[in-house]
Amino acid sequence: MKALFGGSFNPVHIGHLIVARDILEDFQFKKVIFVPAFIQPLKENLLIPPEIRLKLLKVSIKGEKHFDVWDYEIKQEGVSYTYKTLEAYVKNYKEKPVLIMGTDSFLSFHRWKEPEKILTLSTLLIVKRPGYEENFTDVLKKLNANLSVIEVEKGKVDKTILSHAKIIFYKGRQLQISATEIRERLKQGKSIKYMVTEEAEKILRRWWENAFQKNV
Repeated sequence: MKALFGGSFNPVHIGHLIVARDILEDFQFKKVIFVPAFIQPLKENLLIPPEIRLKLLKVSIKGEKHFDVWDYEIKQEGVSYTYKTLEAYVKNYKEKPVLIMGTDSFLSFHRWKEPEKILTLSTLLIVKRPGYEENFTDVLKKLNANLSVIEVEKGKVDKTILSHAKIIFYKGRQLQISATEIRERLKQGKSIKYMVTEEAEKILRRWWENAFQKNV
């Protein structure tokens, strides 16, 4: 089984990569596939353009044979709807994936386009994020979904859970790294070393100097 890890990745950082690796090992997926959005419906315009975010992902996972990047949403352009991505994945690969999302994303899941289809087309793997309360009951009520959330902890995952669970809450390691902080540090001229991979840092710095600082 494979897992799709969607998001803006604005930019991808070490936290994304470590969480993906933990999930890969704990659930024994064949692959974790990163799916960068072109435009996310519930977010403001993304600072980093899609082609740069895609490039950052590709260089950040280079050498990890169990990680991959699928540029479907970027190639489609326009607003990226997860249910359409899942429909395309199932049609192309003839299998139902696991969809990885953070706690913050699931708390707004009832506002997504066609959430019922997403639940039909995938198994949800919700990753605990610092600073967010896990009030999943309210979300499920708003969806009128008669489903339960099964909690698992890092290092204590029975991989057979994927055969029957519909929504899994994964309590992994908590890393206080965010794309927002990285963007702010770029704006302030501060170092982002150790927050992103070395090659990604070079690309980000070069993009920032060419695309932003010259226009100040």
